[in-house]
Amino acid sequence: MTYQEVVKNIESRIGKFKSKGNVRIKKFLEKLGSPHKNLKVIHVAGTNGKGSTVNFIKDVLKEDYKVGSFVSPHLITYCDRIKIGDAEIFQADFAEIGEFIIEKEKDIVEEYGDLNLFEFLTIMAIIYFEREEVDLAILEVGMGGRADSTNIFTSREKLISLITSISMDHMEYLGDTIEEIADAKAGIIQEGGLVVTTNRDPKILGVIEREAKEKSAELFYTKDLASEILKSDLRGIDFKVKLDDVEEFHLTQIGDYQVENAIGAIYALYLLNKRGILKISLDDIKARIKRSTWKGRMEIVSRDPLIILDGAHNFDGIKRLVESLDNFKFKKLHLIMSILADKEHKKMLEEIASYTDEVVFVNLDYKRGTSPEELSREASEYGLKGQVMTIDEALAYYKKSYQDGDLILITGSLYFVSEARSKILNYDYSI
Repeated sequence: MTYQEVVKNIESRIGKFKSKGNVRIKKFLEKLGSPHKNLKVIHVAGTNGKGSTVNFIKDVLKEDYKVGSFVSPHLITYCDRIKIGDAEIFQADFAEIGEFIIEKEKDIVEEYGDLNLFEFLTIMAIIYFEREEVDLAILEVGMGGRADSTNIFTSREKLISLITSISMDHMEYLGDTIEEIADAKAGIIQEGGLVVTTNRDPKILGVIEREAKEKSAELFYTKDLASEILKSDLRGIDFKVKLDDVEEFHLTQIGDYQVENAIGAIYALYLLNKRGILKISLDDIKARIKRSTWKGRMEIVSRDPLIILDGAHNFDGIKRLVESLDNFKFKKLHLIMSILADKEHKKMLEEIASYTDEVVFVNLDYKRGTSPEELSREASEYGLKGQVMTIDEALAYYKKSYQDGDLILITGSLYFVSEARSKILNYDYSI
């Protein structure tokens, strides 16, 4: 099969659900000899910040270790979900492993059903990482945690679990309360495992603490580390955090929310180094965190005009984005958005409405997108003048009225940010 044929097969699986208790993916991997048991894993769950945290850890460790990383969704093609260091899986390997999975699926399909999209890609990452003999694999949870396709590792394979910021999202699958959602995320904690969380909400921490206690796991909180942002602007962020001593760090990335993600990654690496599980100096962590970049998250893709992309895809993400906007000192905000239908789009629009009086909505070429006409009607409730355009029309429209000191912001969905990015930087993009 070709790469394109495998992608077509994978996309036909959108909407297929997981099997209860991850039985299907476990049975599939058993048929292959359980290759996942040969990996050493860092596992990251949460509502926001998962991908950034995975990326920070990967960027710190890639110079000393052969590091695999698995994230979602992809920004350009499916291949950028699966990397070793900075190198994406080759399309030829993607196609070959994909064809192998499709063939082997016949052994389980009658009893357990077809693999869904995320199960398929998780299996592909595992096969690829095991074949390439990575030193460790950093895996981002797709959704939730307890029932996620990546939650198939025991404490024997898992070096540490990280639980990033938890908020209301995917309620139709994870629950209607923050405690239910936290319970799903806390499900990645393993018996006798090591856990770091960046959460501060007592309701969330109560759930995580209960799970850790039941599993006899060691739980560490970044909230216990005295930290402070020293400077934040379009050139990056300086912050300090107390580990053994007070240490200062610099991020090239912008957006204050990235400090929380960076501290989670730093603390996890610090603990693994203290225990002799990994060997990484604090000086190396500082130097490599500084160089770390993450596309599509508070990414400056143009300086003239100033265009920032941010994949803030839910209410908490927009709230954190808005908190960062105060540091950028722009004259006027030109806003381009598209939001998935299962998100709290009214709350998202209300949160950002005080920063502009106009927004252009773009139809997302993806079945989960909210119609731009509906978003435009909702925006008017918060004093926003909504218009509907294509991404090309929106960029041309704002570039025409743009003045020095303004900011064009594109946000609302990672899928939309990916599509917009391809237009601005002129490359092919495929969902």
